[in-house]
Amino acid sequence: MDAVVVSHNEGTNLQRTVHWLLATLPGDGQVIVVDDASNDGSAELVAERYPAVRVVRPRARLGAVAARNLGASHTTGDTILFADAHVEPPFGWHEAFSEVLEHPHVGAVGPGVVAIGNGATRGYGMTWKDAGLNVTWLPRQGREPYQVPILGGFFVAMRRDVLEATAGFDEGLIRWGGADVELSLRLWSLGYECMLIPSIRVGHLFRSRLPYSLPRHAYPHNLLRIASIHLSEHRLARVAEELRRWPSFAGALARFVASDAWRRRDELRSRRRHDDEWFCKRFGIDVFDRKPKEEQ
Repeated sequence: MDAVVVSHNEGTNLQRTVHWLLATLPGDGQVIVVDDASNDGSAELVAERYPAVRVVRPRARLGAVAARNLGASHTTGDTILFADAHVEPPFGWHEAFSEVLEHPHVGAVGPGVVAIGNGATRGYGMTWKDAGLNVTWLPRQGREPYQVPILGGFFVAMRRDVLEATAGFDEGLIRWGGADVELSLRLWSLGYECMLIPSIRVGHLFRSRLPYSLPRHAYPHNLLRIASIHLSEHRLARVAEELRRWPSFAGALARFVASDAWRRRDELRSRRRHDDEWFCKRFGIDVFDRKPKEEQ
């Protein structure tokens, strides 16, 4: 198994993440760091201290989504882990992940999450908490691996054949936000399962704000794109109704209209095995059936 870590000015977090990955990956596993236009010297420090790590530098800033695809193109293993640059995985995660990924119906696998610095904050997969596609962490549901609607993208692994069959991460998403939601929905729609291993809990550094700037319309654009590709018309209308409250919604809508979202939607619909109605029923998601706040 190889690991892809995307970093933009992560400082010492990157070094700690690489240290933990090298300590817990199998001996033939490699770590690919995609240094996405950092200027803090963090990637140079990793390259100096860990010569076995391959550092890839794109010509221009890509953002987390495209950078993950770039990193995957430099891997050689049959399975690929995508990790944030601020995680602490425990020993034994690789063996547990590999066992679950042996099943051909499994599309991706992830762990529970523990907040670094606050071990009481834990989550086991995610679901939507409202029609605006905001997510919330789920409680633990058992001891054995089980299905969840959405895997957290901070630490998720896939087989190479699945990654190639499903076209990787959606580079139509701007910089950051929603990539894990979109990937999970796409895997489910194409007939794969998203599995969570509750016995494996990975430390993750949660931050109150991003350490870099985003275009103001980026996040609502990403949610609108996800909804348009994966949801039926009445659910898309509910999402748009919620997103229009954002001051930057006009810019998000303009970017969306000029994108390839409808082509992606048609391509997925021609291949999918499950639609959003199946998905919502499978996981008991009713957020789109609730009345808007102003009508309550």
